[in-house]
Amino acid sequence: MQQHTPTLQLSAAWPRVLTGAVVGSATGISAVLLYTNGLFVAGLAQEFGLTRAQFGLGVLLVSISLAVANPMVGWLVDRFGARRLSVLGLLMLAAGFAALGRYTDSVASYLLLQMLLALLGAACGPIAYTKLIGTTFTRHRGLALGLTMTGIGLGAALLPPLIARTIAAEGWRAGYSALALVPLCGAVLTALLLPRTEATALPVHTTAQSAAEDRTWLASRTFWVLAATFSLMSFSFGGLLPHFVPMLLDMGLAPVQAAGIAGQIGLAVIASRLVVGLLLDRLPAPWIGIGICVIGASGGLILYQSGASHAGLAAIALGVALGAELDLLGFLVAQHFKLAQFGRIYGLQYGAFILGSGLGPLWIGLVRDVSGSYTPALLASSAGLLLTCAGFACLPHR
Repeated sequence: MQQHTPTLQLSAAWPRVLTGAVVGSATGISAVLLYTNGLFVAGLAQEFGLTRAQFGLGVLLVSISLAVANPMVGWLVDRFGARRLSVLGLLMLAAGFAALGRYTDSVASYLLLQMLLALLGAACGPIAYTKLIGTTFTRHRGLALGLTMTGIGLGAALLPPLIARTIAAEGWRAGYSALALVPLCGAVLTALLLPRTEATALPVHTTAQSAAEDRTWLASRTFWVLAATFSLMSFSFGGLLPHFVPMLLDMGLAPVQAAGIAGQIGLAVIASRLVVGLLLDRLPAPWIGIGICVIGASGGLILYQSGASHAGLAAIALGVALGAELDLLGFLVAQHFKLAQFGRIYGLQYGAFILGSGLGPLWIGLVRDVSGSYTPALLASSAGLLLTCAGFACLPHR
């Protein structure tokens, strides 16, 4: 027996779904936490002696928390809908930033609060918004996913310069307080924009036999190739994002100048989201993945070869790579698996991806602390991205 949930008329629903998803992405944990974390390193180092390796450990704890929480978030999204989960996650994220600004009094408390923030705020990550897009759009799904993920790029472009100025003028605690306002506003707007009744592309199976069949994806070669490929991809270049501003500081740039260059990553993310979204509707996704990895590797090599003089170009290359990964992952999951299971499968895949992202800052921080330079990490990151191309080549081409 199959049970169908109400299906929205696309002509009436898609503007609200798309707008709400963009707003949620722009104010959610992926944009607000991951793209601003590096701005607080200098202040925390001055007050509590935070090292780069400890900062990398903090990012790892955030990633582990997200990796643990995301499969549950995916299950809850499949069961209760994306709107409730995303609004709750945004409110929890706002509370977490406020707590970081008020209650951080040591490196240990900083690490603990970062971990709790990620656990409680995981629901406002990409899972909910990607599920909404996947079940609302059949045609032009790649473009819709790309537009949704431009929200992360908007946050990445606008927030670092603004928060850097706040920190420079009023200190790092004020920076966290300012950040708390972003997801708080996002929660209000998302609650107003996202429709209460969500579109469903496929029926939800309720029999025991159907439930058993629904778990066959765990034995799928594609599932595990996807997980390995995106884990290696994020492990290779995900650590460059939180270390980008500290890296430029080591090269002699002022904090505000470094934050301004980091803002170019967000602009590149926006452009990449749109272009990749269009290409996903026209070209095999693995081909796009290979091209993105080559571009990302080139950015690392440019920064290694030319340093701060070409940091803007390296930021653009990194932004292009960052702008593609979640679009690709969401598109490939929707393409190869049932949409009724999307939240669970995407949650596990995103968990593997974010775990690699968390390990990236840790190993890059350790390399920098041991060698006194980011140069070995840039070379290793570029090599890892080129190796990731082999994973994309092993995926089915449709």
